[in-house]
Amino acid sequence: MTQNNAIKKKPFIIGITGSIGTGKSEVSRYLMSLGYPVIDADQIARQVVMPGEIGLHHIVESFGEGVLNFDRSLNRRKLAEIIFNNDILRDRLNNILHPIIKMRIRDEINQFTSEAIIFVDVPLLFETDSKANYDEVLLVYASEAITLKRIMARDQISEDLALKKIRAQMPIDLKRSMSDYVISNDRDLEALHKQIAFYLKFVIERLHS
Repeated sequence: MTQNNAIKKKPFIIGITGSIGTGKSEVSRYLMSLGYPVIDADQIARQVVMPGEIGLHHIVESFGEGVLNFDRSLNRRKLAEIIFNNDILRDRLNNILHPIIKMRIRDEINQFTSEAIIFVDVPLLFETDSKANYDEVLLVYASEAITLKRIMARDQISEDLALKKIRAQMPIDLKRSMSDYVISNDRDLEALHKQIAFYLKFVIERLHS
């Protein structure tokens, strides 16, 4: 066995991102149904603020015990009220949580070292300056008209409120310009799944070349 053959290849790590209503979750579900490991950054973000977790400990240190419920769990509504329209406090919260979340993502990636490809669903990938952590970034794209309809139907909210949610995020076209590959989710699930299959073929061919 040559030295090169003896060296095990590292997993190819793909960050999945997009914007609200573009369909990142559906892409992740389909990839998992095909047997690929998908790490959910949002789920990790919820875990690190559970009672006893270091994230919650640092939040209480910074914002006070007023952000806790009677059972010592995080009162998300109270914390949201504190940081609402306050960029300084929002940045403080992000500076607490984002490094912890990135570390937990890395820990989970290390549990799948035998896999050739690992996906990580990271809604705020660009906003948290995380692109360098991934071998490739896959953007799930949909037009504003489509995402608007989806958000209104899913959340049962008005068009104005849905637009505010969309406009509060980094523009999808800016994310598109920063991504390595784009999947369009403007049509039905069959069309989406075909694009995912094509992308997987594209990735696998490159890994084997």
